[in-house]
Amino acid sequence: MKNKLAKGISLVTVAPVMALFTVLLSFAYRPEYFSGFGWLIYTIVFLTLLPLSAYPLHILIPASKKQGRKGERKMAFILAIISYVLGTIITFVLDAPLIVKKIFMAYLLSGLFLTFVNRVLKFKASGHACGVAGPITLISSIIGIKFIWLFLLMPIVFWSRINLGRHSIQELITGTFVGIISTLVAVNIV
Repeated sequence: MKNKLAKGISLVTVAPVMALFTVLLSFAYRPEYFSGFGWLIYTIVFLTLLPLSAYPLHILIPASKKQGRKGERKMAFILAIISYVLGTIITFVLDAPLIVKKIFMAYLLSGLFLTFVNRVLKFKASGHACGVAGPITLISSIIGIKFIWLFLLMPIVFWSRINLGRHSIQELITGTFVGIISTLVAVNIV
């Protein structure tokens, strides 16, 4: 039972699902920031649907499927970065509303910072922790500090990832700080 609960928490806190939650909550509170439904749909496609397509693609591509979980993680990471980069470029080319630019820049910088920590510094920072802490920081920035209480979800994410044997406490804390810092940088440079 405990393992099923941990897996369930892990599934609903994956970065694309958190992106959907972030975008829908932001739109619900600040629809005027999006200048209509077009940019809302665009954001959902690039931050949720395209990254989530990695999971069925993983099953369909024999080389990825053969690698198991490692192949699945690699496919998810590749599709997320492609969709973040492409989505961010298009938001600037088409002069999206400021909030859409900030959201995309936050996801792009989180992905880049996480890559730097994991690949260059050779420290396995938690993408899950980053993918929850960053959106909470973003929501607090867009809607207001009253949503800072969402950080109370972090211990649940930590418990889930530790229970599944995916991360240590240090990796989770590092991922959390990567998410917060990269998001704060993004919302302040755009």
